[in-house]
Amino acid sequence: MVKTDYELEKSWWDAKAHKEEIDMFDEKINRELRWKEINKHLTPDIKTILDVGGGTGAFSVPLAQRGYSVVHFDISDKMIELAKRKAEETKLKNITFEQGISTDLSRFEDNSFDLVINMDGPVSFCGSDAEIAIKETIRVAKKKVIMTVSNRANMIVSILKSGMRFSNERFIPAIYEMFNNGFWHTHQYEENKELVKGCTNDYLGPVKAFLPQEIKEIFENYGMKIERLTSIGTLTNLCGKDFLEKLYEKPGLYDEFLELCDRYDKEICPYSTGSNQRAGLIIVASK
Repeated sequence: MVKTDYELEKSWWDAKAHKEEIDMFDEKINRELRWKEINKHLTPDIKTILDVGGGTGAFSVPLAQRGYSVVHFDISDKMIELAKRKAEETKLKNITFEQGISTDLSRFEDNSFDLVINMDGPVSFCGSDAEIAIKETIRVAKKKVIMTVSNRANMIVSILKSGMRFSNERFIPAIYEMFNNGFWHTHQYEENKELVKGCTNDYLGPVKAFLPQEIKEIFENYGMKIERLTSIGTLTNLCGKDFLEKLYEKPGLYDEFLELCDRYDKEICPYSTGSNQRAGLIIVASK
């Protein structure tokens, strides 16, 4: 298993910063489904929020605009620069910015924040260190954690489809690595390098993708009570790109479809593939 090189990861996220909020396929709906869940938990006792992996400020800046005291934390200087620019445009005084890695939140004391949100990259892209990042997020949360992580069910499908071009006789080793351990790294197998050509810096990884029962066990081992643990965005994935392109042309149906997506995740297929892009599992837990 390839270890995580955080300097390499930092340069990769820096290179991605300028296109972080360009939505591909179902990313827009995935983000709005996360907002739906966040909004449910912004109760009157929530005053302080840490956004781990705040990126370009998609969540942290709007939360600060709504009056919460927010700390925006990210590995990428370039991401932070773009988020700061947003905050400065609206003259926000209640948001601060910190650079670092999600596996080390030691600058923050235990139970420092009423709510900690941690969306996808800060856990999933730690690879073999993913559980450390989860533990740190839980440690600094006083009341509640909302987290999204990569979904192993979706990663298996993605690698399987992408890897078909390599051989008519066998599937690539990365498939079995994802089945068995939920791990991916560009440098782990020779074919992996070919799969990610065209991605930012021709690179993707390390990735740890989770099964729901893995996340459940980790959170409960650290004393958390799980309020929600489901896939997120499965309906968008199943409906496909052509359907979504038509939907975006019919704004009157968009909000209704969001509600259907939310219900599908909670009522119909809670442990499925999740969305095609971004995180496919969501966890809400309290202390």
